[in-house]
Amino acid sequence: MDGGIAAVALGGAGLLTGSLTATFGRDEPAAKAKQPAAPAPAGPAVTVDAASVPVGGSAQVKDPASGDALYVVQPKAGQYCAFSSVCTHSGCAVDAPKNGQLYCPCHGSRFDAATGAVLNGPATKPLPKYRVTKEGDKLRLGPPES
Repeated sequence: MDGGIAAVALGGAGLLTGSLTATFGRDEPAAKAKQPAAPAPAGPAVTVDAASVPVGGSAQVKDPASGDALYVVQPKAGQYCAFSSVCTHSGCAVDAPKNGQLYCPCHGSRFDAATGAVLNGPATKPLPKYRVTKEGDKLRLGPPES
């Protein structure tokens, strides 16, 4: 009988772990999330309509390689950049930019929406930044910048 209780407890812990992972918007285990996401080198490029990224606002696209969200932002007119949504502290998904900042709901890290720099820890590394080029009315996301 005690073995049955232990089995139920272990099963419940597994369900809770899976539920928490999904709650914070990540499909991968946190160990994998520590690696910066990168758009797929082959296959269709990630593009977004420039009109969908207002000055001071953002648009969300999905990284085809990892499935994680990328936020394309326009902090100043004609200046575009993109950031990974994966917090560099523990791999949780950060919220969409609001009031010039990206906020991580897991531990409270805040990042500058124009540069990806850490504004408030516990994160110590900036969000990975992706190159964005404007081609007509489209924005094309390139590889992460170093």
